[in-house]
Amino acid sequence: MSGHHSAPDQRPGAPLLARAALALYPPAWRARYRQEALELLCDLGGGMPAAASMAWRAVPAWLWPPRHLHNRAGRMRASLATALVAWSMLAGLGLVFEQLTQQQPILPPGHAVIGWSYAVFDAAFVLSGLILAVGSLPLWLLMLRRARRQHSTRDTVYLLLPALAPAVFLAGLVILARLISSPHGVGPWWFLAITVAGFAAAATAAAGPGRALLRLRPRGPAVRLATIASAAATAMMLLAGTASLIAATGLSVWAREFAGYHQAGPIASYLALVTVAATVAAVSTGRGVRAALS
Repeated sequence: MSGHHSAPDQRPGAPLLARAALALYPPAWRARYRQEALELLCDLGGGMPAAASMAWRAVPAWLWPPRHLHNRAGRMRASLATALVAWSMLAGLGLVFEQLTQQQPILPPGHAVIGWSYAVFDAAFVLSGLILAVGSLPLWLLMLRRARRQHSTRDTVYLLLPALAPAVFLAGLVILARLISSPHGVGPWWFLAITVAGFAAAATAAAGPGRALLRLRPRGPAVRLATIASAAATAMMLLAGTASLIAATGLSVWAREFAGYHQAGPIASYLALVTVAATVAAVSTGRGVRAALS
């Protein structure tokens, strides 16, 4: 793709569908081709057929990224930025699973596989978080020092979002709990709203360091360590996800008298969400590890 580099996404005529289609592409692809591709879509009218065609082509851009768009450090940074968001979604799904299963007084007798699945889930979930935190800490400190040296308030805020976003979410949760004082807890719609807000907070917390990675462009051993740690943390989270799926399936089969487990729809939805997030995390961290070990 070639042509002059204007800023079509800044003009009022840039269609929303075109911008949404380009948002599906990897960060490195967008950094190189976003303006030209958006201008092309604008010239084509920015309608649904053109946007859908562009969105479909995002799949091979993720699966087979052009090598010229990434150097070794750039590949690791892109992998980390994507893996952080995917890992946070898996963690959020895991917390929802824990709330709807282990926090409920339901454990079918004679089926030890559910108890074992709970134990594996808990251990893998905690270990995954520890690995990611310890492995990413040197890189986080490196970027924080660089942001302060450059007097970059934006990057500093990005790096603090993993603490700020959960703190805001928990503060809102405490306020809501005081406003809704019911002995039976919150209703299903409030639970859904809290869950959506939790996922938004998790995505924000993960996206902040990802943006800082792409802006500050760190290199060196800290990036390599964080990349390998993210792969190990993802592997542990995949193990936790597998254990949760086994437990959820067992509950739907052996605890059908309980209202929360007698429908196949929630189990299928949970399986689909875990599969999508796990695939994105595994593919991204796999590429990052190959770059780190090359």
